[in-house]
Amino acid sequence: MNTLADDRDDSGASDGYDTPTLAELWRSHRTAANASEAVYLALRDAIAAGSIKPGEYLREPVLGELFGISRTPIREALLRLETEGFLERTTGRRLVVASVTPEEVLDVYAVREVLNGLAARLAAENASTTDLIRLRRLHREMKWAFDDGDIARMASLNFDFHDAICVASRNAFLLEMLRKAHDTHHRYPGSTFSLPEEAAKSIEEHDEILQAIESGDAKRAEELAQHHTARARQARIKMLDGTVEEQQRQRKAQESAKAENNS
Repeated sequence: MNTLADDRDDSGASDGYDTPTLAELWRSHRTAANASEAVYLALRDAIAAGSIKPGEYLREPVLGELFGISRTPIREALLRLETEGFLERTTGRRLVVASVTPEEVLDVYAVREVLNGLAARLAAENASTTDLIRLRRLHREMKWAFDDGDIARMASLNFDFHDAICVASRNAFLLEMLRKAHDTHHRYPGSTFSLPEEAAKSIEEHDEILQAIESGDAKRAEELAQHHTARARQARIKMLDGTVEEQQRQRKAQESAKAENNS
């Protein structure tokens, strides 16, 4: 695999990321977006795919040479990624890919569980025929991606499916919150669909959620969506080798000890 030259600062950060993958992502987004947006999407997707790993730093001159553009759109994209938490500053003020803490994963999934449940309930009450047609199309395309073994395509369609449910809820504020949660989720490397049986189970659960929405069963739609997200959370925990649960136990122990000391 070809990578950019490894150049480390005092913190140990490097820029030895996967150049061919990043260039391919740039080309795929360049045709549908302006330069700044294309850089943002390419870097975001590369981070999510693990092509650029936590601690690796991103330099404007290197990216400018790779993409064949000026530094201005690159600078804009990097600042946006920093604002959204994908990047962070080292002691030397260099921008590196931020590490994802296990506790953050727990926090985001807890919020998504509530949001997805509420979105499904409201969609069951408010979805139009057009909404239902779109949901069926996305569900069908996700099954095709599963048959093709295309995990990346499945992950993308999964976000589209839940976004479409939220659109069908007719609640703009809820949609904004869910999309922010999805933006944060893009920071997590890999996909739970890579775990055995996870992809097939998710498609089965999507079908059940969709049936509940189509039949107007708001309570069942909410319960199914919450269960679906809670199970996805457990799958993500498995990917992190149990470090999430361990840190959660440690945090609760620390909070209990602090409460006892203050009593």
